[in-house]
Amino acid sequence: MSLFSPLLLSFLLLATVDNTTTDAWQTYYQQSATMLAADQAMISTELATLKLTDARLPAAARRFGFEITAPASWYQSAAGKAVADSILTLQTPSGGWSKRTDMSTPRQAGQHFGVEPNYVPTFDNSATTTQLRVLARAYTATGISEYAEAFYRGLQLIFAAQYPNGGWPQTYPLRGGYHDHITLNDGVSADILNLLLDVSRQTGDFGFVSKQLQQQAQQHFDRGIALLLQLQVKSGGGFTIWAGQYQHRTLAPAAARAYEMVALASAESAAITTLLMRINNPEPAVVRAIEQAISWFLQNQLENVYWHPVERVLLNKPGSHRIWPRFAEIGSNKALFADRDGIVVYDVHQVSLERRQGYAWYTATPEQALRRYLQWQTEQ
Repeated sequence: MSLFSPLLLSFLLLATVDNTTTDAWQTYYQQSATMLAADQAMISTELATLKLTDARLPAAARRFGFEITAPASWYQSAAGKAVADSILTLQTPSGGWSKRTDMSTPRQAGQHFGVEPNYVPTFDNSATTTQLRVLARAYTATGISEYAEAFYRGLQLIFAAQYPNGGWPQTYPLRGGYHDHITLNDGVSADILNLLLDVSRQTGDFGFVSKQLQQQAQQHFDRGIALLLQLQVKSGGGFTIWAGQYQHRTLAPAAARAYEMVALASAESAAITTLLMRINNPEPAVVRAIEQAISWFLQNQLENVYWHPVERVLLNKPGSHRIWPRFAEIGSNKALFADRDGIVVYDVHQVSLERRQGYAWYTATPEQALRRYLQWQTEQ
């Protein structure tokens, strides 16, 4: 039986035009503002009580300061419970979490909820979705009700953050600028939709989720997929892959940071393609999206070249694994690059060493989607 509800075709039709009312958008924006104010008010109240003027930052971490793939049994240990309890303290009143913040250490009064205040809470870099998966695992292992309650609050944040047209911003409550774009970059949309799919199916650690929440997760998933099918970029009479982000009202491909230009995004598109292949009994529109994306990956692979991980240069290397440029120009499919000045170039060696070292300009991620596609074909 298909995961899609009978409403899928309706969602697809609605996604072809901005058919949502002004009231729906105004309600969304007001809800976001209210939630942001609540997050800020909590810190302001703590600072007033402590007679402080500025909030302190918590400790930073590359990811979250603990092993996110630890087995359920670990959360039955004192160390595991300490991490889960610490995660609770770093959940914002709105229900989400930050990125690049050490969540093995509890938040103290007068601290920000993350090391980058403009990304609190966020879905960027797998934030919030990771904490929800961890709390579901911790609750399944321990039965501690606070873990389930925090999970439910975070799931409601994801529901609330979905735009009326079906997309998700990078950061919610909204913070303005490119953060408000419908974001595929860094796996934001794929992370959210994979989580919703697992919740809707009660996969793994989500067996405790109620039937009502399963159904809600499926509805939000269906809306998100319907929008993704619309967002797949069409060029030269056919479909290609997806852009990194889209303006959230016009749905036009959009830029983010200066070196994240309007372009097709290969790694993010590979994640979306793999997600689409998880759908049971896919509708023809889903099958078409998968096959067109796979075709684009095959046509735009780079062979016999190697992106040196230290020197950060592209070298000829016969027999090396195929790679793809992270960004490709819409229309020509040429690799695109840029520096902090935002000037777009076609040769990665024209980018400063700082940006070559500090950004992933090439990726092998589509290889995973291509391998999954071979298996997926046998399942249809």
